[in-house]
Amino acid sequence: MVKISVLMPVYNMAPYIEEAICSILTQTYSDFELLIIDDGSTDGTLDIIKKFDDKRIRAIAHTVNLGLIETLNQGIDLCTGEYIARMDGDDIALPNRFERQVNFMDAHQHCGVCGSQVYLLGKGGVTTKPMSHDAIRCWQLFHCTIVHPTVMIRKSVLEQHGIRYLYYTHAEDYEIWNRLSAVTQMVNLPEVLLMYRQHPNQISSIHQGIQEVQSECIRRDQLRLLGIDPTAEEYQTHLDFCHFRIRTGEPEPYNRCLAWAHKILEGNLRQQVYDHQTLNLVLSQCFSLSRY
Repeated sequence: MVKISVLMPVYNMAPYIEEAICSILTQTYSDFELLIIDDGSTDGTLDIIKKFDDKRIRAIAHTVNLGLIETLNQGIDLCTGEYIARMDGDDIALPNRFERQVNFMDAHQHCGVCGSQVYLLGKGGVTTKPMSHDAIRCWQLFHCTIVHPTVMIRKSVLEQHGIRYLYYTHAEDYEIWNRLSAVTQMVNLPEVLLMYRQHPNQISSIHQGIQEVQSECIRRDQLRLLGIDPTAEEYQTHLDFCHFRIRTGEPEPYNRCLAWAHKILEGNLRQQVYDHQTLNLVLSQCFSLSRY
């Protein structure tokens, strides 16, 4: 059995796929299999994949497009490694990514999910994703806290708890982190281990409307764990927290946001879902980071 199964679902990634594959094959840690599932590409992606002659590559081709979620779940079932490392066909893994993550996961057996920061190709800048388990869980109230193609997941956690991706289309990663964080520890390493490509054809650009609808469902599910079923106005206030647009200089919207923060904290005191000190800090940061 290999140590790592790299799960790379791809669909119409011809301009980027060669660079993505090369970034995996040149990792400093070499005990892995690369499972590439071409989900019915029509742009020559599969032809590029077939040009690679490396025994670590397992390539599977769908004759029709089944969609990302079904492809991911198929891939999990086919992975044989102790760890599953996600990778997308348009990103670039830095050479020491696997070495760094395997070393961390081996040394922290309680940790089931390990992500990292990314450099944003096409936009510039580096992410500042929360690093500790408690911070990750609390920030999930507002937005996705782990960059999907950076994760390394302990496969035994998925198997023991029967966890697979659910049909939250274009937000399946945001949703699965909530279920995983309830059964295992999660971490984001502080360093950049992936170059994340931003371009007009990526899912978050093409399907932004659908993604936001699904994200609302996920946020509301999290709030219900606190015993909160927000009104339409309250949910709009929650979005102000999500997008750091709390109007700290205007009394009425500021007081509305302050009341919402208190409601979240009171719900957590009753339900004991999150580490309360961390949640309080996260809510305070939503105020301090607001650009309004």
